[in-house]
Amino acid sequence: MTTLPAINALVDVVLMDGEAYQSRVEDTSGKRLTVAAPFGIQSVDLPKLGASMELAWVAGDRRQAVDVRLVELSREQPPRWSLEAIGSVRLQTRRNYVRGGGGEWVEVVHDGTTYQGRIIDLSEGGARCRMTQDRFERDDRVDVKVALETETLILRGTVLFVRRDHENATYDVIITYESTELIGRAIRGYVLRREMEERRRNRESVANAG
Repeated sequence: MTTLPAINALVDVVLMDGEAYQSRVEDTSGKRLTVAAPFGIQSVDLPKLGASMELAWVAGDRRQAVDVRLVELSREQPPRWSLEAIGSVRLQTRRNYVRGGGGEWVEVVHDGTTYQGRIIDLSEGGARCRMTQDRFERDDRVDVKVALETETLILRGTVLFVRRDHENATYDVIITYESTELIGRAIRGYVLRREMEERRRNRESVANAG
């Protein structure tokens, strides 16, 4: 069973733009956590009360995370943040860290030819693309070009496997790649924003239905 971090646990506070800052748990009470103001954050980057973010930490040999909401910013010295858990604690690995997205246009270049498709999901370590042409084999070296909001990422990757969807006459192409910290941060931030926006819409839908 996974639980919230204990007092004095070292944690990362991950803001909606994907930027992670180090902190430490100062106090806990139920789903409420008080942490030291994240180290290195600038005043212009301070989130507003009610903002959603992620809290991540290592317990044993596993990385864990939970979605939280900022409920209070103290003015005492040293300053502290009060966070409320708004989801269940989950286990993370590098492989499945912030995987999400979907629907974005993607271009996959192989042997000088460009093929267009759609992203099914992506992370900082790989992407699953839906293509209409059967032009890829396992271990093919490819270039992946995908537009995320205002920036376009270009990644050098390797085809892990291809799965045909006979019903829809399409092909799911799984591509793995090594991303730089800058690109990894861009992907993390994008996926996190998409995920939080989807949760907000779901909450509004439930509220409107009631």
